[in-house]
Amino acid sequence: MGIVIGILLLSLLMILHELGHFLMGRALKFKIEEFAVFMGPKLFSWTRKGIVYSVRLFPIGAFVRFAGEEDRSVEEDPGLFFRRPRWARALVIGAGPMVNLLAGLLSFILLFSILGYMTPFLSAPEAGSQADLAGLSAGDRVLGVNGDSLWATMDYDMENGFLANTAALSLRVRPADGSAVRTVNLVPLKKNGYRLGITTQGAAVDGGLLVLSVDAASNGGSPVLMKDDVLLSVDGVSASDRDALTAAVNAAGADKEMNVVVKRAGAETTLTMKALAYEYVNARGISFTAGKGFLGAIGASVKSSGSVVKLTFRSLSMLFSGAIKPQDALSGPVGIVDTIGGIVAQDQPFGVTAQTLLLIFALISVNLGIFNLLPIPALDGSQLVLITIEAFRGGKRLPEKVESTIVAVGFFLIIGLAIMGLVFDVLRIINR
Repeated sequence: MGIVIGILLLSLLMILHELGHFLMGRALKFKIEEFAVFMGPKLFSWTRKGIVYSVRLFPIGAFVRFAGEEDRSVEEDPGLFFRRPRWARALVIGAGPMVNLLAGLLSFILLFSILGYMTPFLSAPEAGSQADLAGLSAGDRVLGVNGDSLWATMDYDMENGFLANTAALSLRVRPADGSAVRTVNLVPLKKNGYRLGITTQGAAVDGGLLVLSVDAASNGGSPVLMKDDVLLSVDGVSASDRDALTAAVNAAGADKEMNVVVKRAGAETTLTMKALAYEYVNARGISFTAGKGFLGAIGASVKSSGSVVKLTFRSLSMLFSGAIKPQDALSGPVGIVDTIGGIVAQDQPFGVTAQTLLLIFALISVNLGIFNLLPIPALDGSQLVLITIEAFRGGKRLPEKVESTIVAVGFFLIIGLAIMGLVFDVLRIINR
């Protein structure tokens, strides 16, 4: 079910993109041969006002075919694509990405109107956190992060996500007490702690926490916990209270044996083990206050869309500079469908799943819109560049061989990226 929803969500993004081209073409009296939903052989079709509308076999994507778009016919029909004025062609080409950007913006507005949105004002920081030690307090407004302006709280999340947890982070802040804007450095402090040496599923299972993996170094190198155990308690502290559980493990330290109760193969078992010492850094301690209201949701949506655009360009820059690896940055339809499938499969209320899918739709839609405007051959942005060149050449298009070469290069580039994304997606699924 999750895979089906993922494919349909991707198809919706592509249909909206092609619908933008189609509607703008109709409005500007371009001659359109076909508008198709999905790809592959036709399942059924009908013709209205000279346009073939079809639904095709494979439920992914869509396309619109303009008359005269793929050849240099000498026919004088003013409805042919390249017989239309340059400004009209530019509007038709740009309409696809703009519809994706608009769809993403409207999705953000709907989501923020229902759930609220994050404001740039801080909540009270956790005691002992980096924010607390730096002197930040509730009501302080964050204006920038690491030298970049903060448009939306998403900017902070993105910047922090790019950094190692041991790296310092700089904030430009307007204090709540009205004093002058200042720069605050969040500096991680290394601390020693203790843990069981396991990873667990977030949601409770059978009254405890399902063990997903066990560190080979746990219990002094002789693990007693096993994958698929359900952790029920440690020294009498229920696993359902994560804070109390952490405190109990830290109180035991590395020397004291703990009584750990688990459910294994349906039966409760009490085990004894020692905690695993590890080094960690204190939390950033940054959390933002929530806002409510439709007008505020509109403003937050515009800023969040801008943040996604910034992230797109930054990710591309880091990819080409080698700051991030392609396997960490590239993902294709398989990865997106797998992510959506995982969300749908989670045991959570329908409303939470719907809200998460709406957020993913908004993020991908804005990203798709801005990516298609890049001047990469085979994307809409490259067609806009060719129209601009045509204008500088006094209305003369580039030689057919040159345009064909550009299209071919773009085709192979896009196919190459798609193959890389597919390979990385499959490897991530296999290795997780």
